[in-house]
Amino acid sequence: MFTLDTNILIYAHNEVPPFHKQAAAFVKQALAERDEQGRHVAGIAALVYAEFINVITRQTIEQPLSLADAVLVVEKYLKAGTPTIYAQSTQMHTFLDLAKSTTTRKKIFDLFLAATLKDNGIDRLYTVNVDDFKDFAFLQAANPLV
Repeated sequence: MFTLDTNILIYAHNEVPPFHKQAAAFVKQALAERDEQGRHVAGIAALVYAEFINVITRQTIEQPLSLADAVLVVEKYLKAGTPTIYAQSTQMHTFLDLAKSTTTRKKIFDLFLAATLKDNGIDRLYTVNVDDFKDFAFLQAANPLV
């Protein structure tokens, strides 16, 4: 299984960026894909949903969504059966271990997302910010918009 980072969802739902259409098409295709047993191959972390709502409603971005519209976007993913990746009971220990092993300061929410993925055995992440995840040996980060 792989997961999507917040920035991919932002670009898919904000019509301003020049790669909006590409991001929207990627998200649609990725979340529709199934394995041989019919299971989703992609999911979205609960943290990403929360971060998405926070960012897409900021008045500092061009054409932000209202809070109600942002909630509707997340509800649409949930109703469609998109797997939600939740923090495990080991989350804080994994988070602190990853924080100790990094050589440079990471964005805290990226570090927390990495811990969530590690605890859930997820080793692939699609993000525009590939460099933010390069120090995590267990995680393959790729930019699907290039």
